[in-house]
Amino acid sequence: MRPSRIFESHAFLIGLSLRFFLMIALPLLLDNGVLLQGVRYTDIDYDVFTDAARYVARGESPYKRHTYRYTPFLAVILSYGYRWKFERYFGRFLFCLADAICGLVILKVRRQNRNVNNNKGRKERTFPSLELQDTLWWLYNPLPINICTRGSAESFVVLLLVLSAVSLAMATPVEGPKSRLWKKATMAGMMHGLAIHTKLYPIIYTVSFMSHFAKLEDEYINNHNNVASHYYGWKVEMKEQLKDGKKHHDMSDESKVYPFPWFEPRRFMELVKLWFFRLVSPAPLLFLLTSMLAFGGFTFLAASVYGPKALEEGLLYHFSRVDHRHNYSMFWYWIYLARSRLAKTGGDIASSSLSTLGKTLMVPQVILLLYSSLGIAPFDLSFALFVQTFFFVAMNKVITAQYFTWYLVLIPLCSERINWSSRDMSAAMTILGMSMLLWLGSAFCLEMKGMTVHVFVWMSSVLFYFANVNMLRMMLKNYQGFRNMQKVKLS
Repeated sequence: MRPSRIFESHAFLIGLSLRFFLMIALPLLLDNGVLLQGVRYTDIDYDVFTDAARYVARGESPYKRHTYRYTPFLAVILSYGYRWKFERYFGRFLFCLADAICGLVILKVRRQNRNVNNNKGRKERTFPSLELQDTLWWLYNPLPINICTRGSAESFVVLLLVLSAVSLAMATPVEGPKSRLWKKATMAGMMHGLAIHTKLYPIIYTVSFMSHFAKLEDEYINNHNNVASHYYGWKVEMKEQLKDGKKHHDMSDESKVYPFPWFEPRRFMELVKLWFFRLVSPAPLLFLLTSMLAFGGFTFLAASVYGPKALEEGLLYHFSRVDHRHNYSMFWYWIYLARSRLAKTGGDIASSSLSTLGKTLMVPQVILLLYSSLGIAPFDLSFALFVQTFFFVAMNKVITAQYFTWYLVLIPLCSERINWSSRDMSAAMTILGMSMLLWLGSAFCLEMKGMTVHVFVWMSSVLFYFANVNMLRMMLKNYQGFRNMQKVKLS
């Protein structure tokens, strides 16, 4: 057996063992200055988690810990570490385990997709092998390994839930009784609702999931009633239904793209009506209702046990969060200056011109969200969610390294439909990598060396933003699924 075969066949165990080793070794070497002075490995958020868990173990509210702004159920789970005398590593143990399970889910979905799409059964030979590539996306990826071993809870509180919902939706069959489709929609809705409760940002995925299940329901009707699919050639259907009532049913038109009716009110209203009836079919409605019930149920339970503080700190705070400390977002320096200026005048950042600018910049986010939710998600759910998350993170007022995992966990599910080898894609990745290195170098000079380079760090953040926008543009340009949007049945 070749050495690489071991890393392919036992990827989960190796990835999990690596995480467990690093979660113990690196804090011991770095937190106490054994290896490097002044460099702490453990994430400050982990101290917040463990302190909140200590309050829960005492029978008190986790929100007694200043800056604990998460679901109280995370602190409740971590409180068992104190009861079992394992509080130092218990949280890290759970986070690393959830992170490795995320990698396992990605592994299974990628291999399942490859088996489904490989109709001829031939095994493509590449270097590194396809099986090893599957593991490199997450299980052996240094970034998620670093995030979870430092004590970040992203994989535990949200990424595993999002992956579970996506994999359920992607694996929904259109054969068999219709109850199977509804069951998958219900289960995915529960996962989605819980993810919104724990982290809030997955709420942007709701319409995408609904449009995906709407198309699956239509495919089910098509297969079982032996009638032409309502979704057959969506672009053709748009031409049929939205062009002065004239019917055009030409197979050659199926690949054509018809312009959005920005200045044609009649066509626009027909399009709205068309999508309304698609989204109120049983499967998407089940998904929406179960999502709302799961989110509302857990939020109500949290507020009932821990009072209004659970709503204020765990939910409402994230709508108005601003951070004046340096981070990847290009907004941090403006917030830094505004905070200083408003502190002198007694004003509030939420009512400043910066807040108006932030709301204005939401417009392109909403446009891209609607486009990807209704135009891409029915055919390729994982790519639509990736596009939404990537742009959402790039436009955020606060960006930390943990935020990168929000979209990195999704890209392995759609990476095979992107042409990574094109020249413009290589150039975009190079620019993005250089902008990140520039930001890290300038941030190191500011934080570790105490140099007055605030403007340089901000300029690096602006460059990083435009590098991200360019990267997204190249990924959309090199996405091959637009030409190959067809039914893919996963059992």
